[in-house]
Amino acid sequence: MPRRIPDYPDAFAGWNVLCSYGSYLSILASVFFFYVVYATLTQGEKCADNPWQFDDNKNVSSLEWTITSPPAYHTFEEIPAIKETHFPALR
Repeated sequence: MPRRIPDYPDAFAGWNVLCSYGSYLSILASVFFFYVVYATLTQGEKCADNPWQFDDNKNVSSLEWTITSPPAYHTFEEIPAIKETHFPALR
């Protein structure tokens, strides 16, 4: 489409409308994105220690859920001991 022409030919009218709707959609998506970022940063809630835990059972199935969220700086000063566990509910 040529630039700096004040009056486009009628052949470009459909594409001009399509581009206008696309720009409106992009502006709406950008506003929604910045709203989600703002709501996320100002909400103040943190993740639970183990978000996959659905009952009061304290059994955790992997190392990443043995510490609180967010983890403290230098959480593991030494490599954690890994022991074999069994889950009676899975048998």
